[in-house]
Amino acid sequence: MFLILLIGAVFAYNCTLLPGSDSRDPNPSLVKCYRQNGSSCCVSAHDQHIQSVYGQIFPDQCQREYGWMEDYFCFGCHPSQGKHTDEANMTVTLCKGYAEDIWGGDLSKRTKKYDNCGMYTYWRANPQTVIPSLEWDNAYEFFDEVKPPYFENYTILISEKVCFDSGWGVQLNWALLCVWVWILNF
Repeated sequence: MFLILLIGAVFAYNCTLLPGSDSRDPNPSLVKCYRQNGSSCCVSAHDQHIQSVYGQIFPDQCQREYGWMEDYFCFGCHPSQGKHTDEANMTVTLCKGYAEDIWGGDLSKRTKKYDNCGMYTYWRANPQTVIPSLEWDNAYEFFDEVKPPYFENYTILISEKVCFDSGWGVQLNWALLCVWVWILNF
């Protein structure tokens, strides 16, 4: 039991949207950021705001087309968000592979991944609908401009070291670790 508590403490990170708190089970459940319903750094009001912002970028028929982009916009709700956010320097660090998944390939080139839907640049002084492959020359320009809700004033960094990758693999590893600890107790 002590080992499980110790492991939980090692993986606990303060949440930006829940100052001074670690991730917790959201109740009521999240709708947009439903992947974080087991442990979240946000509450339903944050989730609703994220849905509202995401809904401004893509038309209704494209809302569920881009899972990686949804995860990127739900960054503030992810339980390990605090580990990859530097509050003092106002930076968020994404893994290169994760950024490539969001962008749709080589970060130094244009992408056509979102061209069929287009994007509405609600954050600009003069919002307009754009075709991403004609708007951004590379992913770095995109990440400099398109940021998750609540992190609009942060700089998005891309790294291959300690970085955010949405945690699908981390969640699987955590589950395997729990099974391993359970087996050791028998």
